[in-house]
Amino acid sequence: MPMHLRFSSRLLWLWLVIAVSLACLPAPAGAASLDASFNSAWRQFHSLTKDARKGKYRDNWLRIEQDFMDVYKRSPRGPLAPKSLYYAGRVRSELGARSYLASDYRRAVEYFQRLANRFPSHSWTDDALYRAAAIYKDRLGDHGTARSLLNTILRDHQQGDMYYKAIALHRSLDGGSGAAGAPSASSAPAPAPEPAPAPARSAAADEPLKASEIIKGGTANSGAPATLVDVRYQSSDDYTRVVLECSKEVAYRYQFLPEDKKASKPFRLYVDLENASHGKLVRAKETVADGILREVRTGTPRPGVSRVVLDFSSVRKYNVFTLDNPFRVVIDVTSPEEKAQTAVAGAPASRPRPATPYKVPSGSKEQVKDLVEQLGLTLDTIMIDAGHGGKDPGTQHNGIRERDYTLKMAKIIGEKLKKKGFNVVYTRTKDVFVPLEERTAMANVKKADLFLSVHINANRSSKIHGFETYYLNLARSASAVRVAARENAVSEKRISDLQFILTDLMLNSKMQESKDLAELIQSNVIGTVKGKYGYPTRDNGVRSAPFYVLMGAKMPSVLMELGYCTNDAEARRLKSDNYLNRMADGIVAGVVAYKKKINRYASM
Repeated sequence: MPMHLRFSSRLLWLWLVIAVSLACLPAPAGAASLDASFNSAWRQFHSLTKDARKGKYRDNWLRIEQDFMDVYKRSPRGPLAPKSLYYAGRVRSELGARSYLASDYRRAVEYFQRLANRFPSHSWTDDALYRAAAIYKDRLGDHGTARSLLNTILRDHQQGDMYYKAIALHRSLDGGSGAAGAPSASSAPAPAPEPAPAPARSAAADEPLKASEIIKGGTANSGAPATLVDVRYQSSDDYTRVVLECSKEVAYRYQFLPEDKKASKPFRLYVDLENASHGKLVRAKETVADGILREVRTGTPRPGVSRVVLDFSSVRKYNVFTLDNPFRVVIDVTSPEEKAQTAVAGAPASRPRPATPYKVPSGSKEQVKDLVEQLGLTLDTIMIDAGHGGKDPGTQHNGIRERDYTLKMAKIIGEKLKKKGFNVVYTRTKDVFVPLEERTAMANVKKADLFLSVHINANRSSKIHGFETYYLNLARSASAVRVAARENAVSEKRISDLQFILTDLMLNSKMQESKDLAELIQSNVIGTVKGKYGYPTRDNGVRSAPFYVLMGAKMPSVLMELGYCTNDAEARRLKSDNYLNRMADGIVAGVVAYKKKINRYASM
């Protein structure tokens, strides 16, 4: 090697040794210096927020922002790093409140989101996410990003001090569920008076709704108008689900009006779809012969608006939310049977309540007993849902087509449950397509006591295998998001956006009951196929995720993923009638155990 190269190499090594040595030395100022710098910036910040004269000058704010960032840069993984990012965001948001510049607000949320990304477990992370969400909502007009940030709080920071504030902010967003945004009976203003309807009662003849009572949702579409493709409904004497299917996402608004006996008007719900027109299947008027839904009317109150008016004989509470692929506005309305039966004869006119969760006491024993007593819960009728079907084949790998095997398994489970004395009904008994939102509606209309949805899983990795049981709640893992995205036929990103629908359902008693049912099914299936028969089935546990097929169920409901057809060995097991029967034995044992638990507490 030439002399000059050897000299250069030695010099390089020398500099590396010096650099490493210096890096290992304690900082000259030490932690005390960082603390002093942070505290100084903190005092200046709070002083400036109270000084109207100095607060008018941009440089004063930028100087304090730089002080916080200097602390952060000197120790980007130290204990003051997340706090410095938080206050840098606070400084910029205060500056934005004075400058009215969107760029200042964008810089503020950059700091808050950097904190959340780099320090996801820090105690200040939920505060940063909440402030960022509020800025996106109130200052930048980006409700989608605000919703996504709030979803993170609801999913990952349930013990934080921002949890309930996040729920409240969530409910104020456009596109929130009717339960969240609807005016309550105690706080809502008096209903907007309507003009006398035309003799033929058309939806188009009604006046525009009173702005103070209108609840908005959806995202405005550009370009060609969307089409209201179909209006579907299922109704019983105490429950109705109406689905407005559109060709693409639309902005919408709705309002519920109480019964007006003097004007001979029933309970009504109006839904206006913006930039939309009626499709060929949509009728101007349709009378419903049974159930609490009495009439469906459609019209065009003004150019570019498609209106749907639903008339009900009785209403106790309601919920409005949306689903995707295709875009659907879903309206759930419930009414107690005794009210439904007397509504036509004349029930007192009052504003229907937005969906309000039934509050149960803590503790398994008290919870189950109270549920039995208050809701009259029994376990006689079970609806079994064979996932997918018809034009929706589900996942297909290793010779397994999901729609076929779920139907096969549903029938096996059903026969075994019948032998145990249960009444069994199905969402489908042959290879037909049933929309996801209609499956739980069927269970509600049939007054099923349990809802069991059967599916087969898939994964990009052929190594993944095992049995898992889901109940409806926020997804708490990436794998749960992936499974929900596949079963809902939407993107994983859309699942994150979707979770806002659950903010009003999370305290619903059925979620806890569904979790209890899921745990008993999961443990009994694994105990049977693995413990009793020796199959190498992995226990993937009980998980939660926002499945369309479980939304709106009035009974405990679970979704079972029997196994992964993308795993060669598990696919072979799923093709075995013996294995399916043993797995069905475990599922039935879980249901029986759940019934025994209910009966035991009911007899106390």
